[in-house]
Amino acid sequence: MIDLSTIAAIPIERRDLPLDALAARIGDELDTLARLSSEVQRAISLCHFADHTDAAAIRGLQGIDRITQALEDLGRLMAAVSTEMPQDVKLHAVPILSRLRLHELATNLDPELQRHEVQEEEQGEIQWF
Repeated sequence: MIDLSTIAAIPIERRDLPLDALAARIGDELDTLARLSSEVQRAISLCHFADHTDAAAIRGLQGIDRITQALEDLGRLMAAVSTEMPQDVKLHAVPILSRLRLHELATNLDPELQRHEVQEEEQGEIQWF
């Protein structure tokens, strides 16, 4: 059984997260996701599907283009929003960033940490989902 008094004694890190810097980081991450989405779209275009691919499947795959365009627009929007925000607005970093499941994403959104750029892998084993 866990002793709740022990948990209460553990200090929770508290540091401020500048909202304008967070918004800029979100914009950067959206730009990265738009680039990755565009690369997926190109990769699918290079695949040689059967001659009689279902039209509904092709229309479904065209949704990737819509996703790419929306991510690009949202990236530009967040970059613009970040420049319009007052610089003195702060959030508590831990409750905000701890909601993210992807450690790399949390790192990339934290203005105190260096962003991790996704590198395209051209070598190594390929694993298809």
